[in-house]
Parts: sequence; C-alpha cells; structure tokens
Amino acid sequence: MAKLQYKKESGALHIGGGRFFYAQKPVEVTAKERDELLKLYPDLEEVSDSKEEVQKESKTKKTKE
Repeated sequence: MAKLQYKKESGALHIGGGRFFYAQKPVEVTAKERDELLKLYPDLEEVSDSKEEVQKESKTKKTKE
C-alpha cells in the first residue's frame, strides 16, 4: 500500500469525510486513492519506508537532546 502525508513540518490537512493527514505521520492508502488524492491536494506527498525511518530517527534524536 502507498503512504501519504502532509508536506508541512507541522499541522494537519482535513480533506473531509473525517479524513486527516498529519505532518510527519504517513497514512496508508490504496494505489487508486493515492493517485486521486495527489491530484486533488498538492499539500500531500507520497513517502517511502526509508523516509519514514529517517523521520523517526530525527524525532528520537530531538527527544534525547
């Protein structure tokens, strides 16, 4: 499954129907949903597993400091 998240550093994007996309928190969507959402909402981006791992590592470093 594809993963999308809000492009900004913080905040959330509410797209209606009770769906929210938060910054730095990927949401799994189907390939069809991914294509439709990326066309409709330029503030969303697709993320890969490697990008998720980098974000988790940076959050862990921030909390340790």
